[in-house]
Amino acid sequence: MTPVRLPFWLLLGLALLAGCAGHAALVLGTVSWAEARSLDAIFPFYGWRTRPFSEADFSHLRQGLALAAGLCAVGTAAVVATNPARQELSRLRAETGASWRRLRQGLQMTISERRWAIGLFAALTLLRLYFSLTNPEYDDAVSYEVFVNKGLFATSAYYPIPNNHVFSNTISWLFYQVSPNFWWCMRLPVLLISTAATVGWFAALKPRLGFRAATVATAAFAWLQLSLYHAGVGRGYWLIIGLAGLVFFSTLRLVEATTRPRAAWLALAVAGIVGCYTVPTFAYVLASAFSWLAVCFIRTGRWSQLVCAGLVGSIVGMGAALLYTPLLLVSGFDKFVGNGYVASLATGVFWRGFPAYIWHNEGFLAGQRTLGALVTLPVLGLVGLMFYQVRRDQLPAEPASRLRRVGVPALWFMALPYAVISFQHVFPPERVMLYKACFFFILLGIAVDWLLLRWPASRPLRRVLAVLAIGFVGYETYSVIRVNPAARRTNGTYYAALRWLTTQPASTVLIPEPTHNLFFRFYAHSQERQRPWHFDNIQQANTRYRYVVAFPNDRGFFKPRFPFAPAYHNDEVDIYVVPPDFPLQANAWRHD
Repeated sequence: MTPVRLPFWLLLGLALLAGCAGHAALVLGTVSWAEARSLDAIFPFYGWRTRPFSEADFSHLRQGLALAAGLCAVGTAAVVATNPARQELSRLRAETGASWRRLRQGLQMTISERRWAIGLFAALTLLRLYFSLTNPEYDDAVSYEVFVNKGLFATSAYYPIPNNHVFSNTISWLFYQVSPNFWWCMRLPVLLISTAATVGWFAALKPRLGFRAATVATAAFAWLQLSLYHAGVGRGYWLIIGLAGLVFFSTLRLVEATTRPRAAWLALAVAGIVGCYTVPTFAYVLASAFSWLAVCFIRTGRWSQLVCAGLVGSIVGMGAALLYTPLLLVSGFDKFVGNGYVASLATGVFWRGFPAYIWHNEGFLAGQRTLGALVTLPVLGLVGLMFYQVRRDQLPAEPASRLRRVGVPALWFMALPYAVISFQHVFPPERVMLYKACFFFILLGIAVDWLLLRWPASRPLRRVLAVLAIGFVGYETYSVIRVNPAARRTNGTYYAALRWLTTQPASTVLIPEPTHNLFFRFYAHSQERQRPWHFDNIQQANTRYRYVVAFPNDRGFFKPRFPFAPAYHNDEVDIYVVPPDFPLQANAWRHD
C-alpha cells in the first residue's frame, strides 16, 4: 500500500472547503439584503423572528465567503500543479475505480440468488411507489410550502421550525425548477434515493456477509415501518441512511488497513459534510465512526492514521460550518441548537426516562414500539452466544470472521449514540435514529445465517423463520397503511375547503390558525396555481377580508364570534363570508 502523502490531504481539505464556501456564497448571492430580511413573512407564527443583521453584515459575509472559496480554489490549483499531487490524484482515481468495481461485484449473483433479489427488490419498490403516491402530505407539505417553493435562499438559510433538512430540501428545490408538482419535487427524489441506498447497502454487505445474511439485513431493514414510511415522504431520512452506509463501510475499510485509503478517506469526508448538512444529528453517525477509528488505531498503534482521522474530522466540521453560514446569519445559532428536539432535559428527568426511551426506541427500530425490544434482545442473545463460541474456538471460521469484522463495529454503531445522548440529556425522535436500525439488522442477518449454517437440514427452523419473516413484512406494511386514512381524511377537509374558495369570487382571506394557514397555502401553491391568492395570518388594519377561516366547534386559539353562520363547514374548517359593510373593528374579530 502506497502511503498517503501530504499533497492528498492538502487537496482534500482545500477542494472540499472551496466547494462549501462557494456554495454558501452562492446562496447569499441569490438575494438582496432586503429580500433576505423579508423571510419572516413566510412563517409568521409563534412569535419567532429572524436575527437582525445589517446590509453591511450581509455584504461582508458574502464577500468573505467568496474570497475564502477563491483562495481555497487557487490553493487547490497550485497544489495540483505539483508532480506529487498529480500522483496522488492518479492513485485516488485508481482507488475510486477499484472501489466501484468491488461494489458492482457485490451485485453478481447466481441465477437462484438473482431471482430472489429481483423479486424482493421489485416488491419493495412497488410498495414504496404506492406509499409515495398515497401517503398523506404532512411534514413534507410544510417543507414544500415554507422552504422549497420559496427559493434557494429560504431553503438554505431559513429555520423557523426544525423541519428544514437543508440538503434534502435543496435537492427538492432543484427538482422544483423542472416542475412545481409536489410529488415530483418532494417525493420522487426520496424514492430514487431510497432505491439507490438499498442497492448500495446490499452491494456493500454481500461480499462481507454472503448473499443470505446481506439479503436478510437489507430486506428486513427496508421493510421496517419507519423505513417504508420515510421512503414515501420527502423528509431526507433515507439520504441519511445512504450516507451512514458510506461512512460505515469507509470506516471498515480504513480499520482493515485497506489498499485504497484515499478513496475511503474521501468518502468519509464527503459523506460527513453532506450528512451534517442534511440533518445535524448526523453527528451521531460521525461520533460512532471516528470513535471506532480511534479505538482501532490506538489498539494497533497506528498513530499516523489517528492523526489522519483527526484531520478528516476537522475538515468535516469546517465544511459543515461553512455550509450552514447563511442559516446561522439569518436564523441564528440558538434556534439551530435550542429547538425542542435538541434542548437538554433536566438531569433527573432525563435519567428517569432514559431506560424507557431505550426500550421504546429499540423496539420501534426493530418493528414495534411497545414490544419490539423483545425482538432486539433475542437477536443480541444469539450474537452473544456466537461471541461465546468464538472464545471457546467453537464457531466456524467464516461466521467468526463476519462477526469480528462486521458484527463488532455494527454493535458499536448501534450502541454509541446512547453515550452521546446521555451526555446531551436529550431524547431524539425515533426517526432521527432510524439509520441505527441498519446495524441491528446486520446483526440479525449474521445470526440468521449462523443458525441456518448450524442446522442446514432443519425444516422446522426454516418454517419458523419463514413464518416470522412473513409476519414481520405483513405487520410492518399494515402499520404504515393503518395510520394513513385518518390523516388523509383530515387533509381532504383542508383541500375541500380550499376548493370551495375557488368557486367563490377572489378576495383576501384571513387564516390565523397555523395549521389552516400552512395547508391552505400548500394546496393553493401546489394544486390551485392558476388563481392568485392572498392569505393573511393577522388581521391588518384597514383591510377588509371577505373570507375568514377558523376551526369549527370553538377549537384552536382563533374563535371569531360572528352574528352569522359559516358559509362553508366541514369537520376541520369553517369559512365565514363577511358582508362588505361589516365593521372592521368589531368584537367578532377578536381572539378568545
